[in-house]
Amino acid sequence: MCIAYAYPRLDKAHYRLPPLLWITSAVPANSVHSEEMHHDLTPGWTSHTAPIPPRVAGMVTERLLGIGGRSAVWLVQCRLPSASAIIWAGPNPPDRLALKVPLSTGRSSPPLRSAQRELEAMLPLVHEFMVRPWGLVTTAENQTALLLEACTAGSLGQLRRSAGPLSPGQCVTALTPVAQALAHLHERGAAHGDVTAANILLTPEGRPALGDLGDAVLLGMDAAYGTAEDDVRALGSVAWGCLTGREPEPAPRRVPLQSLVPGAGDELTELLEASLSPHPADRPLAGEFAAELYSAVRADPLDLLPAVDDATLAELPTVLTGSGTGRNGERFAGRVADLWHRVRRCLRRRR
Repeated sequence: MCIAYAYPRLDKAHYRLPPLLWITSAVPANSVHSEEMHHDLTPGWTSHTAPIPPRVAGMVTERLLGIGGRSAVWLVQCRLPSASAIIWAGPNPPDRLALKVPLSTGRSSPPLRSAQRELEAMLPLVHEFMVRPWGLVTTAENQTALLLEACTAGSLGQLRRSAGPLSPGQCVTALTPVAQALAHLHERGAAHGDVTAANILLTPEGRPALGDLGDAVLLGMDAAYGTAEDDVRALGSVAWGCLTGREPEPAPRRVPLQSLVPGAGDELTELLEASLSPHPADRPLAGEFAAELYSAVRADPLDLLPAVDDATLAELPTVLTGSGTGRNGERFAGRVADLWHRVRRCLRRRR
């Protein structure tokens, strides 16, 4: 099989796990795929009422990536990085970026923050598994828009709709880095507040990135805006939905995971049940979620083919690699860390 790989790590002060092999099924050279990409459209929007492509000096707008509740996201190519309309937030930006433009229509809610404030909120939270901000632009329509890392393979929600439920191993590949990103966020005193499959974006290499950070809130604010425990419960709900194709019912009515997903072992089942607990103190920390998910099941490739359009199809990697080495040692180390986190969680409950 043609696969591509990268090496995110589970590194914390209190534990260290070996690299996890992120894998995505890639495209045979002679494959043909002509389905149109499904964009997450705001209710009321259709392909006939999609917004007009923005114009930015020094940039070429290539195509629409998606439409959210308050913004449209476009893929753009930077032809003139020194253009006066562009304000960069870091050195060496990539040539292709995502441009998040506020929607000016009665159908959408107004942005909670301006692009400037959104950028300022995102910069201290940069992480390899969060969508990276790259700067601001002023469009020819005199709108201030946000430049972001381009994740052109769609969202986890699109993949789930197109390909159906994920296997337990694919869930490990997709969600372990998201849990790492949440741990990073929580350690810096913030909560995401909107962890959904639609907000977990994918690169053509299969790397997940948590997006929509513009409305992240400081921990300790009104709990109605979200807490770290709420983020973990939302991530558990995303995992349940990816595995079963349905949202989790409340605990008294919830069908056991292993009845719905025979391949889900005891460790994965216990982790999701703890994450979905109605009692916040019983839920694992995001870093614990990452370690326990990693050790529960061996990672499997993500098949991105059902979720991408023709333009993204050409970007999928076709690197042929081996099956990897040293996984038995990695799995043993993962189980040791998993046991340690279970002990820590039990001690926290007893306080």
